[in-house]
Amino acid sequence: MEIREADGIVKIDEFELYGHIEQGKYCSECKFELVYYDKFDTYFCPACNSWTESRCSDPDCNYCLNRPEKPLSLK
Repeated sequence: MEIREADGIVKIDEFELYGHIEQGKYCSECKFELVYYDKFDTYFCPACNSWTESRCSDPDCNYCLNRPEKPLSLK
């Protein structure tokens, strides 16, 4: 897996997203550095392909409403 960040865009292999690699914040499962995904206002682990937080309880939340089950769902 190749992960690069430049100008507010994170590229994970061929998958691109607005966000950043969070320095000093690691996955509790595999200890891989977390990535902040701007579109969904939350962090995820690219190695585990999992979100670090659950969706919120607000049914009208623009961030959680359309969040896919897996962060790299098109991978």
